[in-house]
Amino acid sequence: MQGWFNIRKSINVIHHINRLKVKNHMIISIDAEKAFDKIQHPFMLKTLEKIGIVGTFLNIVKAIYAKTKVNIILNGEKLKAFPLKTVTRQRCLLSPLLFNIVFETVARAIR
Repeated sequence: MQGWFNIRKSINVIHHINRLKVKNHMIISIDAEKAFDKIQHPFMLKTLEKIGIVGTFLNIVKAIYAKTKVNIILNGEKLKAFPLKTVTRQRCLLSPLLFNIVFETVARAIR
């Protein structure tokens, strides 16, 4: 039912915009589902620097996210470690805040 409601709401918005006399509007749809897991670390760090986050806080974030490696044990055998580049850490208290900062920066760029 939720999907139908979203589609109906979107159609109503499109009809409303079409009825306006001024035709300089734009509609953008962003699917943020799973976006939290897709933020690339270099982009996140550059975004933090761009909005003025420097010093100790930035260094802490860099220490948590920069050059992070993942180790996987498969059937009792430890596989070769590989770099983790696109996932915000699960259960990390900073992850929702960092996602919101990055997403707000993207939203402002769109506006």
